[in-house]
Amino acid sequence: MYLTTTGAVTIENPFVSTTLPLPDTSTADVSVEVTLQNHDATPVAGTLRGRFGDVAFETPVRLAASETKVVKLDPATNPALRLHNPKLWWPVGYGEASLYPVELKFESERRGVSDEKSFQSGVRQFTYSEEGGALRLWINGRRFVARGGNWGFGESMLRYRAREYDAAVRYHRDMHFTMIRNWVGQIGEDAFYEACDRHGIVVWQDFWLANPYDGPDPDDNGLFMRNVRDTVLRIRSHPSIGLYCGRNEGQPPKPLDAGMRQALAELHPGLHYIPSSADDTVSGHGPYRAMPLKFYFSQRATPKLHSELGMPNIVSMDSLRAMMPESAMWPQGRMWGLHDFSLHGAQGGESFRGQIDKSYGGADNAADWVRLAQYVNYEGYRAMYEAQGAKRMGLLIWMSHPTWPTFVWQTYDYYLEPTAAYFGAKKACEPLHIQWNPLTDNVEVVNYSGGDARGLTAGVQLLNMDGVVKWERSAPVDSSEDSVAAPIHIEYPDGLTPVHFIRLKLTRGGETVSENFYWRGLEEYNYRALRELPKVKLEAVTDAKRQAGRWMLTTTVRNPAKTPVLMVKLKAVREKSGDRILPAIYSDNYIALMPGEQRTIRTEVEDADTRGEPPAIVIE
Repeated sequence: MYLTTTGAVTIENPFVSTTLPLPDTSTADVSVEVTLQNHDATPVAGTLRGRFGDVAFETPVRLAASETKVVKLDPATNPALRLHNPKLWWPVGYGEASLYPVELKFESERRGVSDEKSFQSGVRQFTYSEEGGALRLWINGRRFVARGGNWGFGESMLRYRAREYDAAVRYHRDMHFTMIRNWVGQIGEDAFYEACDRHGIVVWQDFWLANPYDGPDPDDNGLFMRNVRDTVLRIRSHPSIGLYCGRNEGQPPKPLDAGMRQALAELHPGLHYIPSSADDTVSGHGPYRAMPLKFYFSQRATPKLHSELGMPNIVSMDSLRAMMPESAMWPQGRMWGLHDFSLHGAQGGESFRGQIDKSYGGADNAADWVRLAQYVNYEGYRAMYEAQGAKRMGLLIWMSHPTWPTFVWQTYDYYLEPTAAYFGAKKACEPLHIQWNPLTDNVEVVNYSGGDARGLTAGVQLLNMDGVVKWERSAPVDSSEDSVAAPIHIEYPDGLTPVHFIRLKLTRGGETVSENFYWRGLEEYNYRALRELPKVKLEAVTDAKRQAGRWMLTTTVRNPAKTPVLMVKLKAVREKSGDRILPAIYSDNYIALMPGEQRTIRTEVEDADTRGEPPAIVIE
């Protein structure tokens, strides 16, 4: 940035904050705080000019030689900064993540523009409660329920730039995730925060204190606190910042805890701070292995925001081939362990493999094992989030984003291919959602942020393995935001096949609001009969349209057979080479089709990612 030799004034640490007169949000007060530094040895007179969206403001400023001055503007000094009917910044599922362009410049009387800054900010207000020893959050007066995951590095070799951050955060938005925890403050790039701003993802911002068992306390408290201040000054204008945390799974040293509290009160007032990620008003500590479905409903429907819960997540065969040579794929050995699928320890490989063996009969080759693993992926990740419907305090999984090719703790893989776990999580995290509670056998309607929804109908069908309906019920239901209702109790009639299906649908008039599909065994967790279903050649037609740098593909897939088909996967590929197109956004995937049934799935890919080939859809 060019600085004049006379009157060289720079703009440092700009901060834009907003206040809403809750619960009425028809006006918003915008406050602007700017630090001006005069780097010259002579006094400077000039004007600080700015713009917040379409609202312009200015104020005269005089700086003594080498002076640093903090200039604050608000509606008391600039009435235009009181906005009427502002567009609010909302997390995904609550509304649009509206952003306002902010422009700041200092013009000296003698030399014109000395420095200028521009960025995006938003109008929003977080409020908090720790009543009853549990942290609760509200945004713009509405209860905010955190659903999302933990991130470490964006990428293990630190190669992520704006495009990669945008793709990964866009995936979180597609899964209806509302929060990303920046675990131990590993990510510092502006592009990460900017992507969260655009896509409506709230950031839980950690500082750099690892679990006491994983890392020592800092040797230099002064250096640590200077880093705290620098970081807060740099990120505080991002509307996505929603929570600060002092330490991962432990208490910060008392001098640092006090220092962080003081710094945040001074530099980012209005934002909440908690000392530990897993203690006091929040909970955590896993577990991190595949657990029986009922465990999540009985043991992890926690009365506090739970910061870490996870299980392995096995990649597709395409990604497996990218990760290792064919000779290492089977039997599972050292190469699987190098990619984190360790049988013992926190990674939980043994319990995951045990579920495939017990529930599905195991496999004797990599392709079959990976295929069966998608059932465990889908069930487990869906259950972790669906269990939260009871108390709706929030869940962050460990982890939602991978930093390298791995078999654990992710929703999409390193190559940006969504796994079955991605779509299980996406299903469970819908703002207004219908689900089966395996503890109570109730059909539940969970409303996180769907607004007050009246005139709904919940429906359930039990189907045998031939697709024949054996039992069904429907019931009217009204759903208030931040609530759970149980309008139907499932009864299991005689004559059900060893594995049968539970199909749920929530409708309003003729519109489907939410739908869900489960497989259930007469013997708990025994799904081996699914292996007897014949393979079916599905019918599929895809219409591809190019629109403004993107391709929109609409695929109608039909099951012409007399037997159900499960875990149908659509895959976007380049038409000639057959290579995967990644990233790709699917409206749904890993779907079930009953005899004669058809579904329409929409897929979106960037034109640049097709590499000059028309896109196509392959059915697996």
